[in-house]
Amino acid sequence: MRLPMQKPHDYILQARALRADLLGAPDVWVPRRDVLLDWLNAFLRRAEKPRYTPAESEVTDLAALDQFLRRKKVPVA
Repeated sequence: MRLPMQKPHDYILQARALRADLLGAPDVWVPRRDVLLDWLNAFLRRAEKPRYTPAESEVTDLAALDQFLRRKKVPVA
């Protein structure tokens, strides 16, 4: 699946927003929440380094996580 190109900073903003959504909805059941948060935190550590360009798989994973959270009705923070 080919996703539109964004600036690396846009992916950082998206990952931060997803993390805030997960943390802001403790009453919504999300399977493996801790694993998702660990992945987002690791992604943010990598993405905040100079000249970081996310792999296509990471971009796809961010999009999939966003869709998953919307299906689980996790409110947007």
